[in-house]
Order: sequence, then C-alpha cells, then structure tokens
Amino acid sequence: MPRNQLFQFNASSHSPPEHSAQPWKVLSVEDDSGYQSSLCHALSTLRVEQRPIEVLKARSAMEAARILPDHPDISVILLDVVMEEDDAGLKLVSTIRETIGNHLVRIVLLTGQPGMAPRTDVMSHLDIDDYWCKSELDHDHLISILNGNIRTWERARQLEKARQGLQILVEASQSLSRQRDLHQYTKSVLMHLSILLDVEEGGIVCALQPAGGDPENSRIVAATGSFGYLNNYTLHRLKDADMRRSLAQALETDQHIFAPTHTLLNFVQSDLNDGHYLVLIKTGRQLEQSEINLLEVFCENIDSGFRNLSLYKRLNRLAYQDPLLDIPNRNYLKRVIRDLSQAEAGQHQLLTVKLHELNEAALVFGESFCDKVLNALIERLRALSTHPTLIARLDRYDFALLAPIDSFTSELPEALQAPLIIEGATHRIQHIAALVKLSDCPKCPPEQLLRLGELSVESAARDGKRFAFYNPGQEQSVRERQTLLDKLKSALENQAFSLALQPKVCLKSGQLKGFEALARWTTDDGSSVSPGVFVPLAETAGLITELDLQMLDMTLAVIQQLAAQDTPLPVAFNTSTLDLLNTSYMEVLLTRIEQSGIEHHLLDMEITETQVMEEYEQTAEQLALLRQLGIGISIDDFGTGYSSLAHITDLPASTLKIDQTFVRRLGESEEATHVVEMILRLSERFGFDVVAEGIETRQQLQLLQARGCQLGQGYLFARPMPVAEALQWAQEHHRTSLFQQN
Repeated sequence: MPRNQLFQFNASSHSPPEHSAQPWKVLSVEDDSGYQSSLCHALSTLRVEQRPIEVLKARSAMEAARILPDHPDISVILLDVVMEEDDAGLKLVSTIRETIGNHLVRIVLLTGQPGMAPRTDVMSHLDIDDYWCKSELDHDHLISILNGNIRTWERARQLEKARQGLQILVEASQSLSRQRDLHQYTKSVLMHLSILLDVEEGGIVCALQPAGGDPENSRIVAATGSFGYLNNYTLHRLKDADMRRSLAQALETDQHIFAPTHTLLNFVQSDLNDGHYLVLIKTGRQLEQSEINLLEVFCENIDSGFRNLSLYKRLNRLAYQDPLLDIPNRNYLKRVIRDLSQAEAGQHQLLTVKLHELNEAALVFGESFCDKVLNALIERLRALSTHPTLIARLDRYDFALLAPIDSFTSELPEALQAPLIIEGATHRIQHIAALVKLSDCPKCPPEQLLRLGELSVESAARDGKRFAFYNPGQEQSVRERQTLLDKLKSALENQAFSLALQPKVCLKSGQLKGFEALARWTTDDGSSVSPGVFVPLAETAGLITELDLQMLDMTLAVIQQLAAQDTPLPVAFNTSTLDLLNTSYMEVLLTRIEQSGIEHHLLDMEITETQVMEEYEQTAEQLALLRQLGIGISIDDFGTGYSSLAHITDLPASTLKIDQTFVRRLGESEEATHVVEMILRLSERFGFDVVAEGIETRQQLQLLQARGCQLGQGYLFARPMPVAEALQWAQEHHRTSLFQQN
C-alpha cells in the first residue's frame, strides 16, 4: 500500500462524524447556592462547537478538591474567592496547580468582594486565567468568557495529548526496533497501542492473513484484553459481526477501517509476499483527530517493523537454512551447540555422515536423483534416533545429527549402511560416519567440534572403515594442525618456500632430460614439513593457489637460469586441480608465463591422475589450452586408478608418469609388472611419453629399459637438490651419460 494512502479511510458508514456530542465539563465552586443556580441556568442552553455544557457543582474549596481528581477532563473552573475562609479560593488554585498538577484547566476567579483579593496582585502571583467581579458579569459576558476559555482549554489539551503521545511514540519506536521475534514484536505493538489510545480495558488483536488465504483462517499472533480468548486460534472465532465486516472490508480495499467502536489497521506486506498483518483495536468510542494523527506516525513505525521482521526472517533463513533440503545448515547447528549449557552438552552426541560416490551417481542418474538420495538420507537419519534430533547439512554431501546420548539404536553402523529406497528401487550409496560425544571435548567451540567430527570421518576413510568413534587424542591433532596452518600462512606471506630439483634421465642414453620442481618448506626452527602434509593443508585452507603461484614463479626463474648457463632443460612443476577449476588462476598463470619470456616447451605441468579424473569435464578444457600453447602436461601417479582409461583417447596430456609403487615392486610382483607393461603399451599406442618414478636399483632400471621405458627419475640417479646445486649438476651432466659415469 503506498505511503500516501496509509490513512485513507474508507468513506462508508464507518467514517467518523464531525464530533462527538459529549458535553464540556465546567466546575462551579460557589458557596452562594442562589448565585450558583443562576450560573447553571445561564449555561444550560450554551453550545460550544455543537457540544453542550455539563456543570459540576461544589459548595466549598474542600469539596472541589475531592471532585477534581475524578474528573481530569474539566475544562473551566468558575471559582469563588471567599468561601469557608476568606482566601479559600486562592488556596484551591495552589492545590489545583501544585498538588493535583493540573496546569491545563482554565481557572476563572469570581469575587463579590474585590478588596479581599485585588485583581493586580492575584493575576501577578497566581496561575489563573481570568478574574471578574460578580457584579460585572452579565449573561452575555459569561457566555463569552466560557466560549473563549473552553476553546483555549481544548487546544491546550490537544497539544498536551500530542506531546504525551509523541513521547510514547519515541519510547515505543525504541522498544520495537529491538524486537526480532514476531510474537514478541506484536505483543509490544499491542502494549504501546493500548497506552497510546487508552484502550487497556477494551482489547487489541493482531492476526497474520497470508496472501490469497481465507480471512477466517488468519492466525492470531497476539491478543489482549477482551480479545484474550482468541489467543492460539484463528479469526473465525471472532464473535463481533461489525468487526468481521470491517476485516473483510479492510482486506478488500487494502485500507484501514475507522469505525465508531473499533479501529482496524491493515498493514499490507505485498512486496515481501507475506499477506496482511491486521491489528483490531476495540476502542468503544470514536478516536479523536489528534489520536488519528499520532496513529499515522506510529503506523509508519509499525509497518516498517513488520517489513524488517519479514526481511530478518528471510535473511535468517538464508543464513541458517539449507534452501534445497529445507533443513538447518552448518551455521544453525553451530548456534544450537553454542547455546547448550555445559550440562546439556554433556548429554548430547554428534553424528557426522559423509556420502561417497554421489558425483558418479549424478553423472549416471542426474542431479534430481542425487536430491532424492539426500532427502532419503535425511529420513534415514531421523529414523536412527528414538529422541528428537537436529539434522543439519554441513556441506554438499556432508551431514550432522545432534541427538541425546543413548538415543541411537545399537545397530547404528548397520542401519547407516542399509540400502536406500528411491522411487521403489534399491540403491546402495556408500556412507562414512563418525560419532563424537560432546562430553569428550567440553571446551571445544562449535566449529572445532564439527571439524573433529569431519576429521574422524576422514580418519575412518583413510583406514578403510565405514564407521568410527571420535578419539579424544584427535583434539591434540587438531590443535597441531591449526598451529601448522598459522605457520603456513606466515610462510606464504614471507615467501619462505623453496624448490628442490630432481633430474629426469633418458633411460636409453643416460643423458639429463629435465627436472621436476618439488616444493620444500623449512620452518623457523629448522624443521622440514613434508609436502604430503602442507599441500593438503593448503588445499583445505584455501591457500593452494597462492602456494602454486609461488612455485610457478620459482620454476620460471629456474628455467631462465638454466637457459642463461646454456643448459636449456624443461622443468615440471606441480599444481592442484582446485587451481584448474579457478579461471582467474589460469589467467594469472598465462600472464606470468608470457612475462617470463621462456619458451613454452621448457615448462611442464604435473597433475595427479586422481585429481584430473575427479573433475575431468572442467579440467580437460584448461589442460587442452595449455597443450595448444606448447606447455607439457604430465599425469602423475598414473596407474593407481583406472578411471582415466575411459578418457585415454582424448586425454590432454603429453606424458604419463608410472607411480613409484609399481616401479619398486618390479621383479617382485607380477601384478606390478603387468601394470607397467600396460602403461607402456598405452603410451606407445596413443603417443605419450613415459616417466618412471622412484628408480632406486639397477634391477629396476634394467627391467624398465628392457620394456622400452623412455625416461626415469629416482635416487639411483640423484636425490632432489637445492636450486644452486641442481644448476651446477646440470652443467656437469648436460652432455654426458650418467651410465658411462657409473
């Protein structure tokens, strides 16, 4: 609803009349009963703004003092000065202004003895509004005085009411701005409306009517006073027929309804698709214009509050809910764990579950099938516990279940591995799960607790298990991992990594054919960290791209140095598949290669078979681009898996590297020999070069030579060397045969 229509009330029988006929109250304080009767008679026909006069009568100042607190809406007091005491009227003025605290009522002093209270002294010392001698006050004069004072009182009353209302609005706005829960927000709205409109005894109700829904089914969010019976029900229980008609009219016109006995505020949330918030206020009277003005301001705050709540709900859903499966996500689970008391945490356990082989299933059956698998898994997890549980999605195929201790069935591992029924068909999707008791790690923050569960899953996978219990000793491992990660970040910032170069040798001639650049890291305390430790850590921490680019820069520098000393040899560097999936990495890679000025055929990129096959569709395009530029592509650890055989004909590679596990078993294992021979035949058939890794004995060398393997590297020829040593080694062996020297 546009802002300029916020208070366009429907022009119907519900529209308010010009003004109520409620009389103005005038108090006559007079001990002369005859004079008081004359006053009452004179005022009996008087109309001020179409409203009559109601005269309240007091015979003394003491009697007037008792009347005033019960009638705060008295507009004018006609006060005799001399009554039970000579200055009784003057004392009553002080009581009215100072003791009762009524500064709005208009006080007109009337005296039959001017000498008892001289006009000049009284007007200068007392807070009165007019002063007349009774002898001077004829009928017309009295009517004129009352007309002026009543109108002045009404304006002052409206201003004071507006001031108080604005003060209420300021306090209410501050209170409402802090609310984030719909129920608490609506309760606060109703409370402040009851104060603003003084309808505490009547009642207020707030209901949510969804867009397009039946008004009868609108849910009551909060109710007070005479509407209290509606709490936890819908509007179909509202008994008042006039109010029900107003509800229908408000929904039909998208407007507020202003009726003689009630007001209905209609907050349309169409831009957020949340329907209507309906606030029904039972006033029992017409609202005054000043109250409408205040409502206009307050409704802007209420309307903004409802919109902010809707937005907050959506943001909260985005932050804490998985949109695909409509279950809590990692952030929500962490919040729940954080809110557990120490005693509650000690009574809970966390089951972490990881699905395997779902990428392959997606290729065969499609993504929709995977979604059904995930929903079937959630139902399986719900069925595991005999108590209420919280299931959250941690990652794409990772889930966690928070449940009370001893709530799982004793056959938990078997129940997890049971087949899933999807569209009537049985599917076996491999799971790996780990169970962590929160009491085993009482001081762990939520994220670390989840990582302990994931670490336990990873440990189970490495050990070939499908289920594992958390070992408290792993906490120390996590701390050590975090310490190492901090050191890794520092090493990258300070470029503390270096290269070691291992020669590649022609197995036929014994000549040096190139190097493989290997990343090395020596910490500040002089200890070395294995690439098998820091490379996976860099990948999981999102630091692998920075590490690989530093290795690239050092490799390019080595190629330049080799060319400068007249030993131009190709150098291979290792990279991660995660980089190949990053288009910005490829842009930086190509830019740095061009800026180095090296010949492209002198650079070789090594990537493991497992990595390139896991994301083949995405990486093949990037590798093909590098091959077109003349950059070599080596598939490392070839033979450890067979998934690449399906792509062997279009594999964008120049070299296959036989994994050292097969080379070391040559002559001892018939299976290893068959694998080596198969790789050599494939290479010959499809035009790949072959490098055998890990050659350590002459027997391994001879067996590889006999089978026609082209290149090799290993301790038999040389260990990895620092760059300076490798450059000198290249000069010494560039044109000589290592076989002749040995």
